[in-house]
Amino acid sequence: MPGQIKIDDGAGNYTVLTNGGSLGSDKTITIPNTTGTMATTNGITTYDCYEVTANITSDGDITSNLARETAASRTLVTNIGTGMTESSGIFSFPSTGKWKITCHIYAINNTADTILVHTVSTNDNFSSSDNVAIAKMGNNSASSPLGGGASSEVLLDITNTSNDKVKFSAVSIGSGSYLVGTLDNIKETYFVFEKLGDT
Repeated sequence: MPGQIKIDDGAGNYTVLTNGGSLGSDKTITIPNTTGTMATTNGITTYDCYEVTANITSDGDITSNLARETAASRTLVTNIGTGMTESSGIFSFPSTGKWKITCHIYAINNTADTILVHTVSTNDNFSSSDNVAIAKMGNNSASSPLGGGASSEVLLDITNTSNDKVKFSAVSIGSGSYLVGTLDNIKETYFVFEKLGDT
């Protein structure tokens, strides 16, 4: 016999009868006794995007010129849920869960340069850290600067919002090369944070 659903009481509790209706395997679903709308976000409960607003011309952690992309900066742009907290380039998560981190860069490469941006994670508030992804704008063998984009992504299991954090670090930016910041109100180098599920 297939499972059944029946009203259990008048308080919004329903009983799911499984295993052919055996009372020994009942499951109870509680629905709040209020008026409301049940909504879905296709599994994504948080989406946040930060852009680099000025060119980066030297190696090191990206600690400044970071801004959240919002409708105030571009028409119709929005976020989902409680966003990230950023302080001097260190990003803290608003909740535990499985988080996808995407790094997109656009770079101008001078002769023989290969520009990298590492996604760097920590589980002890940066007492230690690991490079967990690399966006790489490949070697330029031409005689003049070339522009191009690259991206990386990684899925992180955030279990402690006080200690589990990320930052981004630029590597191998030679003379005349740079990461491109926001240009003509279009984001060029940016970081996306998406919560895909619970930990």
